[in-house]
Amino acid sequence: MSEYCCKCSPFLPDYEIDLAEIALKVEKGHSENVICEGCNIKAIYKDDAGLLYLAKEVDGEIQLESITIEKLMG
Repeated sequence: MSEYCCKCSPFLPDYEIDLAEIALKVEKGHSENVICEGCNIKAIYKDDAGLLYLAKEVDGEIQLESITIEKLMG
């Protein structure tokens, strides 16, 4: 069964992957792997300054997209 995150779930308001919850738990300088079948998010990364990034697979390559916790919650 496919798992979808809070950003792309076709079953909103229900979803399996809560990106905001994961992002709040990730320590600075670390990442947490996730696999979203809908939008190809592979991980959430928090840099040493506390900035958040979504690691997405695009055309077979991983790209980092800057994001805020507010956007993950909203």
